[in-house]
Amino acid sequence: MAEEFEYKAKNKDGDLISGTIEAESKSAIARQLREKGYYITEISEKRKVFDVGEFIKKHRKVKLKDLSVFSQQFAAMIDAGISLVDALNILIDQTDHKRLRDVIQQVTDDVETGISLADAMEKHPAVFPELYIQLVKAGESGGVLDRILNKLADHYDRQDELNSMVRSALYYPLVIFAVGIIVVIFLLTQVVPQFVGMFRDFGSELPLPTRMLLGISTFMQSYWWALLLAFIVLLFVLARFRNTPAGREKTDRWFLKIPIIGPMLRKVYISRFSSTLAILIDSGVDLLTALAIVEDVVGNKVYGDVLTKARARVREGSTLSEPLAASGEFPAMVVQMLNVGEETGSIGTMLNKVSTFYDRQVEASVEGAISLIEPIMIVFLAVMVGFVAISIVTPMFDMFQQF
Repeated sequence: MAEEFEYKAKNKDGDLISGTIEAESKSAIARQLREKGYYITEISEKRKVFDVGEFIKKHRKVKLKDLSVFSQQFAAMIDAGISLVDALNILIDQTDHKRLRDVIQQVTDDVETGISLADAMEKHPAVFPELYIQLVKAGESGGVLDRILNKLADHYDRQDELNSMVRSALYYPLVIFAVGIIVVIFLLTQVVPQFVGMFRDFGSELPLPTRMLLGISTFMQSYWWALLLAFIVLLFVLARFRNTPAGREKTDRWFLKIPIIGPMLRKVYISRFSSTLAILIDSGVDLLTALAIVEDVVGNKVYGDVLTKARARVREGSTLSEPLAASGEFPAMVVQMLNVGEETGSIGTMLNKVSTFYDRQVEASVEGAISLIEPIMIVFLAVMVGFVAISIVTPMFDMFQQF
């Protein structure tokens, strides 16, 4: 990738000149300047001013939607008869995502040297996942790259919609919970202390809820830093634990057991498994390679481990439906349809039907989860705020009764 360099040199008349030029290396710049008849005195890499905005743009994650749009545009140009390199060059100009644009430029440079598109993309695993690489490879070998790219666009668009629905169901209660915690903290640290002096002058014993509230308020005002530190340490420990194989497996299994959320996530993983395996099988990727890719794509360690064991059984000569049925993680309907697909040689068709069915199930589950979670969170907020209000109002009524 070209970098900016500053140079100083003397021309044929002995005049000192300077400037900035882009090149791959200092030697490339020196060669260019010598060809012009310059005598080089200094070449140095141009100092870059750190730009936060530019850094964020350059390292922004390439999302499923970005891959979907890229694939759609790429497929349209290939289908129109535009050459591979010309299509990539057009995509460089049309892509707004800086990181993706830079990667497309590097892929284009590699393709121009004679490397296949799949091999060029394989150098950028953070942008193009293994699923993408394998399907592009199949598309190139079969001469159906435009069809494969359209399949990828539909697949990623579908997965993006599915993920958006799940996020809407998960983020909603988290936001409500966070708002409730902030409100309670504000009441305990800003509102309750205003009544401390009044309650201290109150002759009789304060009610238990009020004493509890004052104790919590005093503790939070004195040791808020300790609570914040404990929260940060807890998050750090949980993150480290989840990064271990055993921790990932335990937390993923725990997520599957959460009421309302767990059943919804199971449907998401089954849909993801079905649609990803279907597109791989239909594109001519062998079953063992496809299963290895799906293990990473499915997004849950429990299901990933099941597929790892299933792949080992398939390698030994077993059908895929047998180990999936034995795991107990896949519903009987999925296993039966997969079994029918294996017997009739239409695994991809059956898996597509399973995926479509579970996509609808996920949509219904999200709507049901939100309708159930909403009243639960309202009750949760009412209880927290109500406890604070009752704890403050009750002793005030007792004070008024004494006058």
